[in-house]
Amino acid sequence: MESPAGAALTCQARNYLFGWGRGLQERGVISYYAAQTLPEVATVADWASAIALAVAADARSGRLPRTHRPLLQVIGDGGRPLPGHPAGAARAISAAP
Repeated sequence: MESPAGAALTCQARNYLFGWGRGLQERGVISYYAAQTLPEVATVADWASAIALAVAADARSGRLPRTHRPLLQVIGDGGRPLPGHPAGAARAISAAP
């Protein structure tokens, strides 16, 4: 997240119940989507895009309310490879249904 120069950064990370029926578990919204999308991508920018696509798909289907949608942005070099992924091994992400 980013704030204007001289302003305080405010972040409100929210939890939500994910799953169905008896399998409901309270999880952090950002960490839920971050963990879900990490294996699909190789760069920081692709990771942010994959998270946004997964959030949008769940929002469209009614699985995630508007009040819990994270707004994330990459600060710095979004082309940097993620740990565990060799440089230049970026894979294209596909749009979520």
